[in-house]
Amino acid sequence: MTWLTPLAARTVGLTALVAAGLIVIAYLLKMRRRRFEVPFSSLWKRVLEQRDANALWRQLRRWLSLLLTLAIVGLVVAAIQAPTLGVTDRRARNVVILLDTSASMRATDGDPDRPKLTRFARAQERATALIDALGGGDQAMVMRVDAQATPLSRFASDKPVLRKVIADVQPADTGADLPRALSAAADALRGRQNPMIVVVSDGAYSELERGQVSWDPPAADAPPAEQPGAPDDDPEATARARSFAATELAAVDLSGIDVRYLGVGSRAENVGIAAFNVRRYIANKAAFEVFVEVQNFGSEPARRQLVLYDGETAIETWPIELAPGERRREIKRELPGSSSQLRATLRPVDGPGGTDPFPLDDEAWALMPSRKKQHVLLVTKDNLYLEGAMLVYDNIDIAKATPAAYDADPAGAVLDPATKKPFDVVVFDDHTPAVIPPPPINVLWFHPDGANSPFAIRSVLPRPRITEVTDAHPVMRWVTLSDTNFDSANVFAIDRAKGEVALAASVRDPVAVARRDNGRKLIGFGWSLGGTDLVLRVAFPLLLVNSLDWFAGDDSDLVTTYATGTRLRIPLDGLVGLREVTVVDPAGHKGQAPVVDGVVTLATHAVGVHQILAYPPTPDGPSPEPIASLEVATNLASPVESQIAPATDLTLGGRALAAPPTFAVSARRDLWLYVVLAVVLLLCVEWITYHRRITV
Repeated sequence: MTWLTPLAARTVGLTALVAAGLIVIAYLLKMRRRRFEVPFSSLWKRVLEQRDANALWRQLRRWLSLLLTLAIVGLVVAAIQAPTLGVTDRRARNVVILLDTSASMRATDGDPDRPKLTRFARAQERATALIDALGGGDQAMVMRVDAQATPLSRFASDKPVLRKVIADVQPADTGADLPRALSAAADALRGRQNPMIVVVSDGAYSELERGQVSWDPPAADAPPAEQPGAPDDDPEATARARSFAATELAAVDLSGIDVRYLGVGSRAENVGIAAFNVRRYIANKAAFEVFVEVQNFGSEPARRQLVLYDGETAIETWPIELAPGERRREIKRELPGSSSQLRATLRPVDGPGGTDPFPLDDEAWALMPSRKKQHVLLVTKDNLYLEGAMLVYDNIDIAKATPAAYDADPAGAVLDPATKKPFDVVVFDDHTPAVIPPPPINVLWFHPDGANSPFAIRSVLPRPRITEVTDAHPVMRWVTLSDTNFDSANVFAIDRAKGEVALAASVRDPVAVARRDNGRKLIGFGWSLGGTDLVLRVAFPLLLVNSLDWFAGDDSDLVTTYATGTRLRIPLDGLVGLREVTVVDPAGHKGQAPVVDGVVTLATHAVGVHQILAYPPTPDGPSPEPIASLEVATNLASPVESQIAPATDLTLGGRALAAPPTFAVSARRDLWLYVVLAVVLLLCVEWITYHRRITV
């Protein structure tokens, strides 16, 4: 009989011994009997005589109950050890199947006789055939290989289970980290009999990845490396140096492990989008320009049509012809656009070199800063400087009201007379009303004052000098206030719990502040426009443009696109108190990502546009409505994955990998099910004897 438990025999023995000891102790403990006083003991004499006669039988019954319990525990421990009938062949192997789930496995050249079969589907077939070929004593573990190495099963010999694991895997839109996968597989095989790794892949790995392998074990007596500053008579430092010298930090140790390769794929021609981005013009944000880079990764000339989509509308189409290995950059200028999402697509054409089997890199996404026309209400007493600076911004409609008219009807004043809808932005010039416009209206104050100020005022600072500006905030981009004169300014008491951020300060005294509040944005400048020369400087219209851009979400002219499979760190502007956000991938699947110090960290595994939703915490749980949303575009952007030429023979560390050998045939019958049935039978016996008052 063979025991296939993953636990050490010492661990199993100690566990069984402790369990048996606890059961014996429980049986030795006696219940405290209740005391009964009776007037005539002679009445109980006959009963006591019968009890003495049956005392031995009662003790035997208790011992029978103990033996039944110990037998049940012993059988449970035996079942855990997975007993098998028959001797396992010494040639039986422990196999780790590295199933490549990277982007290149989506290529549709898995089988020349089946044109629509992907490489991954063919890899699943080959991995399943490998499972079916295992001998009775062989065990296998399945591990997926993409940007991460993820074990999908433990070492098992249950072929139906392993086949189901392989059938349920889906490829990702990322590259493959082969060294990490080999390292994880080698760690899993350490100490196991006849270890083997089988790589089921198209072999489309870089030369650097294929070279990060060491087949020789590190030398234990390697000479110590030179360690500057380490004394020669320090044995501890010498030992550390020797250990460092004997370790190849960049190589995966595969010594003593048999590594084999099962290849898939048949075509090498591919044309893909290597880079794609879009940006608005600073001077004219109604137009944008596009940068796209296309490369021919094959060895034959190629032809395609490059189509640019604004949302679902094609706005530009042009043909591209590429020589073998050619990389071409295209820039399209002065393009109009109304959508926030742009998509570049390579369309196949008829004729030679017009198609390829890898569609994933034929499409790329980019995001434009959102652009919408804003309706702005100025509450002012005819400030021509403010009104003139607003004219610099070409994407707003301006209306004006006096402070008295606003205070007379706050609810009606915030409605645009033309559309009967609330204004997008209200600007208060030297006026702090008792009634603030409700959300989602964004509000800007110049010199908020008094008890109605939306920001707590700590003091009044005469003749301040701006010494600190928060350049990272969108409102203060490219704004310089160091040489600006003010007669006075209110100093705000920043409330971090509300998400308030200081925009400008005079020697650590905040005189400008911003925050998000119930889905809208608020800005307060502590100075009056009548008491500063800021209105005569270029910084003034720029400050207004930045503020309106931040209100509308147009706070950047370029939104970065990212590569799939990388770990992204994305700042969440002005959002505080969040511990996690909800991430919706292009397929609509939702997940959570942690937020630390206002930065969300996430890894993306699909090409397309991901949405990040921020829900404010409430006493009853997350709010049903997000306070902010952010989009992130991810593309394959991996020359290694786009280089889809399959490898018939895979070479690792200078050694060519052969196909898996024929596995040893051995007979084996698992006995754990019979042991479990015996446990159930004993439990039934224990239950019957207990309720029949036989063992109690």
